[in-house]
Amino acid sequence: MSTFVLSGATDIGRSAMIVMALALIIATFVDTNIGLIAILLSMLLSPELEVGATPGRAIVLRAEDLLLIIVSMTWLAKMAIRKELPVLRRSPLNAPIGLYVAVLCLATLFGMVAGNVSPLKGSFYVLKLIEYFILFFIVLNHTTTVKQVKLFLAVLIATCLIVGIYGNFQIGTVSRLSAPFEGEFGEPNTLGGYLLFIMAIIGGLVLYYKSRQKMLLLIFIFLVPTFIFTLSRASYLGMIPAIITFAVLSKKRFVVIISATLLLIFFLLVAVGPPVLKERVIGAFEPETSQSLKSVGPVSLGPSPAARVVSWKDVMEKQFPKRPLWGYGVTGGPFLDSQYILALQETGVVGLGLFIWLLWRIWVNAL
Repeated sequence: MSTFVLSGATDIGRSAMIVMALALIIATFVDTNIGLIAILLSMLLSPELEVGATPGRAIVLRAEDLLLIIVSMTWLAKMAIRKELPVLRRSPLNAPIGLYVAVLCLATLFGMVAGNVSPLKGSFYVLKLIEYFILFFIVLNHTTTVKQVKLFLAVLIATCLIVGIYGNFQIGTVSRLSAPFEGEFGEPNTLGGYLLFIMAIIGGLVLYYKSRQKMLLLIFIFLVPTFIFTLSRASYLGMIPAIITFAVLSKKRFVVIISATLLLIFFLLVAVGPPVLKERVIGAFEPETSQSLKSVGPVSLGPSPAARVVSWKDVMEKQFPKRPLWGYGVTGGPFLDSQYILALQETGVVGLGLFIWLLWRIWVNAL
């Protein structure tokens, strides 16, 4: 059984949402840039609405989900009325995206037939995954000038700066920082990953863009405290390959020196910086006596990493052998904190292979 309700919205609130949606439809039809800017502004600055309750993962909408639907439908209608073809511009990512989406749908459909996937929850999360591919195609088709790229980057960085201001003011008042409007518990890992992504973009601009380097560097430095006090170990771990990538791909010696310096500064912060940072990082390798799994090989693990490894082993040893090709469908199993293991659980080796192919094509295209 599942329920589907939109809680926390008064009649006035619903009316305001309808008016804003209509205004956005009209504005996006006139200029698609406006719709894309609205989506950028809503990222991590929009409230969550729980629209459904099912066993396992809750069905949660954010404002950018609604904006994506509105902008996507308006863009498709605009393309149809103006007969602007092709709808999809050719790119090296079209084939892997198309095949991966097909496998997501098929695997989830098989999961519904087998009774592993709730039709409502499965359909919702498949659409949540597809909507970001739709956004990619809108940006790919619509972005044709350097001026647009600069505009979108400016909005992206300004949005992150607002999140950073909010985060810096929260330091010392909460145990771990999370994004605005995320409710009582929040998701610090989401904020950490978001900041890591944007800071990598800003770092690239600082090193290779000849304009506004000082301003961009100041923004980068300003975001660092918020990033650190998310206490997101996954984001810290992601920072290491990000910095190494800068060093490996750059042909400039000073970039290698800066990359090595950043890594050294982080390790020094862990060693002699805020105690909460040291406790968080070192705690990943301090097992509790109550754990069933205390180590992986010679490496000891804390409660949270150990729980992840246990769940990954469960998928590999118990679930994967039963459905190796197509998996259990999206939401067909418990949520896992590993995109690769989650893809294997939900879409089998077929889906995981296509996902890795997509990442490879993105990497090659970026190079």
